[in-house]
Amino acid sequence: MAVMVLVLLASFIPSVLLFLFLRKNKDDEDYRKTCDKLLWQGVLIALGVTLLDAAIVLLWSLTGLGGKNRIVDLLFKTFVVNATAEETVKFLYGRKYVRKDLAKVSRLDVITYMAIAAMGFGLFEDILYMFQTNIGQILVRGFLMGHVGYGMMMGRLYGKGMKEDKMIYKVLALLIPILMHGLYNFSLGEGLPDAFAFVVVTETFITTVFLIYMIFFIRKKRNDPEFTEPIYKKEETIIVDEQ
Repeated sequence: MAVMVLVLLASFIPSVLLFLFLRKNKDDEDYRKTCDKLLWQGVLIALGVTLLDAAIVLLWSLTGLGGKNRIVDLLFKTFVVNATAEETVKFLYGRKYVRKDLAKVSRLDVITYMAIAAMGFGLFEDILYMFQTNIGQILVRGFLMGHVGYGMMMGRLYGKGMKEDKMIYKVLALLIPILMHGLYNFSLGEGLPDAFAFVVVTETFITTVFLIYMIFFIRKKRNDPEFTEPIYKKEETIIVDEQ
């Protein structure tokens, strides 16, 4: 067990470094406190996911549709119980802090808050996985940071939706991570054709490349007023708050 704990701590290193990188985006104490709070609230996000999972599974059992078709059950588990529940709760937590002070929040803030909400959940989930998996999988999960990649997608799209006042981007901010997460989990299901292994590898590659791209993107945009200045003018925040 001691070895597993050390491996787990080693797997945290990429997330910790990325967290510190994101936390430096703005020289603002309130911003940094929000980043810290979101990271630790990974526990609450996990609790919210667990409760939502339980409610979804209960409703599914009441329909009487479960247990009749293996593929249908797998689709429900991966796209609804796993992907929809997890991404929705992470999204709502990140969005809560995005909307906390609309007079100050920037597009980089939106990306950061969504990414850290996903990161906090991912780190807590890694602790739980330590008791169910092996050293290799712990390290792969830690270094790939799949949840953070989904969080970056959320932040990039949701911030764009806020800036351009287009609901389609806000919808896609949640829908795309759900679909990608669900497809990834589904493709890992037992008894599926070998082609789904290619899906897993391809999606892992895409998510990892996107995450690396976003790190360089964030670094570049730190001095770009379009991404660092508040999204809304003061008079606009009143309208948004009422929505």
